[in-house]
Amino acid sequence: MSDTVIHFQGLTVVQVAQNQAAVISDPQNHIFVIKNTGFVAYGITGSYDVLAIVDQTHLTQLIKDHVTGSVLGRSLEVRTSSTTGIANSAAKDYVVALL
Repeated sequence: MSDTVIHFQGLTVVQVAQNQAAVISDPQNHIFVIKNTGFVAYGITGSYDVLAIVDQTHLTQLIKDHVTGSVLGRSLEVRTSSTTGIANSAAKDYVVALL
């Protein structure tokens, strides 16, 4: 099993492989990234949410040198949707992490 996410009575457990990363949101909506390891947290006043598990070997966006045109690397934007709380507002996508 390369990645595991368990939610049980406020406890969140995540384990990712060496080529993976987990994007996690804490109860205060702070976003952080866990790479090549595991994570365990107990949310007393809220929950820890796993927003995405990303395979870092298959990132989609190319990063190119503008002068030579050579590929320097790859990246991926992790997005989540949210509403502003205003009546009749539509959900918008926001970038929460850049890998």
